[in-house]
Amino acid sequence: MEVINFARANCKNCYKCIRACPVKAIRMKNNQAEIVEQRCITCGTCLTVCPQNAKTVKSDVEKVKTLLSEDKDVAVSLAPSFAGAFYFKNYGQVVSALKKLGFSAVYQTAVGARLIARDYARCYNDKEKSNIITTACPAINYLIQKYYPELISSMLQVVSPMLAHGRYLKKIKGHSKVVFIGPCLAKKLEIHDDGRHDVDAVLTFEEIKAWCSEQGIDPLMEDCIEESVFSDDANFYPVPGGTFKTIEPLLKDQWRRFISIDGLESCMEFLEELKKGRLKNTWVEMNACRGSCSNGPAVGSTERGVFERLECIKDFARSRVVKSMGDDDLIPEGCLDLDLSKHFSDMKVKIEYPSEDEIKDILAKIGKYSPEHELNCGACGYNSCREKAAAVYNGMAEIHMCIPYMRSRAESLSNLIIESTPNAIIAVDEAMKIQEMNPAAEYMFQVPKGSFTHKPLSCLFNDDDFRLVSQTRKNVINKKVILKNYGLITLQNIYYLKDHNLIIGIISDITAQEKAQQKNMEVRQKTLETTQQVIENQMRVAQEIASLLGETTAETKVMLNKVKQLLIDEIPGESDEHEV
Repeated sequence: MEVINFARANCKNCYKCIRACPVKAIRMKNNQAEIVEQRCITCGTCLTVCPQNAKTVKSDVEKVKTLLSEDKDVAVSLAPSFAGAFYFKNYGQVVSALKKLGFSAVYQTAVGARLIARDYARCYNDKEKSNIITTACPAINYLIQKYYPELISSMLQVVSPMLAHGRYLKKIKGHSKVVFIGPCLAKKLEIHDDGRHDVDAVLTFEEIKAWCSEQGIDPLMEDCIEESVFSDDANFYPVPGGTFKTIEPLLKDQWRRFISIDGLESCMEFLEELKKGRLKNTWVEMNACRGSCSNGPAVGSTERGVFERLECIKDFARSRVVKSMGDDDLIPEGCLDLDLSKHFSDMKVKIEYPSEDEIKDILAKIGKYSPEHELNCGACGYNSCREKAAAVYNGMAEIHMCIPYMRSRAESLSNLIIESTPNAIIAVDEAMKIQEMNPAAEYMFQVPKGSFTHKPLSCLFNDDDFRLVSQTRKNVINKKVILKNYGLITLQNIYYLKDHNLIIGIISDITAQEKAQQKNMEVRQKTLETTQQVIENQMRVAQEIASLLGETTAETKVMLNKVKQLLIDEIPGESDEHEV
């Protein structure tokens, strides 16, 4: 079941989420980050570190609204870390706010913590188990199941306080629906683990705050209502060491070493040590979040830092009347037969490991041919170049994710283009001092290599156009400029680079083209003149021919008439009336 993923439009390929992900469950594919569900432990680290807010979280808000509209008996199991996430003067104000949203009853999840304390204490005294790991944090549970399955036998086979409380609210209190409210994203996945539906939906503090804001509800402004609250050391559960504090009064002989660890990196370091078998008889409380549940990934917006939130939770826990620990009345009525067991299965993530030759082949594709080429900078999100190569092999990373390589490649391509272009490129600052010139510019203006750096541009040619661009911030495009001193005709494009406060001139030598064009114009002019002369000559000849033809025709007519008359005179009976 997918709880967290990435919005495709927002991912900027910064790889920050990969760097932060403790189990490298994020895959880059087609320049888009995506979470591989089979690898993910739903810790929410990527959610908190993403600078683009590119993550999307599965929300149960609409589902809960539907439950409230269909069923009036929807109870809340409220995580005790609420005391650090919300602003209120009295607990009853928070209850009032939640009831305004439509919930029928509000209970503290600390009741669930007290319920499992009995089973925890029983397991503590199990001499057959050397090391015991508490199982209240689902992200840690998934971490062990997927990446340290050989340690599953050390896990307490007991449900979390949330699930214990859900079973209690449904089976003992008789509520038809239960919604858990807390700071944890992994809880959204945990409620689906065994298909028992002890809890019907999970809302985060962040989602509740948004919902209250939408309805115009502020817990701090609510009237205080009387509401029973579970009051003992179980209220310290979201604080590091809280699990042991809850069971400590139930222990007659504290023969195990107690270790409390918070933060995933520290937890993973400890699990590595535990695998080596060097620790014995330890009771281990592990929480994925630094500061335990007080610093969950979905606490929501608050001005309080993690340490202030911790103190708020402690103050709230201390403010309650603490009953005598170990009394039977600490276990709610009817709960002695409540099944709180849970089976944790092997969910080992299968990772293929490439051979040495395959790693070398992958590294060679990004210019890493020897160990000294392996910078191990971590910019790609992986701790070493070889680790990243293995990720490429497993389809979790893309070959071009090496930022130093891509930068070097981009710079070499840029330099190649700039060095080889026939156009002169000159960069000047706002004081018209030359900062850079490419070889084509040095050749065009007949200056030795590097000799004009930081000298005025006016030493080469008139800099009026460059100054105009600097002052107006308006680019000059395709302006023809004649540089008489160099015998050049140029086409100039001048740009202002705001981010660098530089003016870049790209100057093309079009002298040859202009001369060719001028020669072409001269040829055309001569052709035109010749054509006109031919036309005039032809007209003159035509007129002369026409004139000659006219005179010849008249003479011919006279001669023919004379011949005709001679013939008529020789024929009897013919008269002059036929004369033409």
